[in-house]
Amino acid sequence: MLSNPLMLLLAAVVLISLGGYAGYLALQLYRRRQRLEKGKQELENQLKVKEAEARQSVQIIARALVQKDLSETEAAMRISWLSQQIILSADEAQHFSVFQQLSVATAHIPILDDWAALGKAEKRRLTAEREGIEVSYREFIQASAAELVSIRLL
Repeated sequence: MLSNPLMLLLAAVVLISLGGYAGYLALQLYRRRQRLEKGKQELENQLKVKEAEARQSVQIIARALVQKDLSETEAAMRISWLSQQIILSADEAQHFSVFQQLSVATAHIPILDDWAALGKAEKRRLTAEREGIEVSYREFIQASAAELVSIRLL
């Protein structure tokens, strides 16, 4: 059998080794938490930048709508999509809501290549339908666009 001093020495070596390994793991955990926190902060900063860009784009589109450079439907589709990138206050949500409603109401109308593929008669029919839908939303869209022109930029 091993003597008491030898057992104590062996126990001390094992304890020191385990303590060193525990310290190493604690340091690794600390470094990982620091990287995660840094990544989280970078992500938050990127989201703020994207939100500010979306808000600026909304202002530009709303201004173009107020100046009659865009149709209500086109503005509604663009603003509705951009609104998903913005953290909206209750007041802002109210102004964005009408754009989302018009976007949904006209979602069945083809755009881009699908529109180009339509015949003249179908284009006229859908244009008349779109304009009729726009008329029912126009007052609310124009009022909301005027408010969105002054949307706060981050």
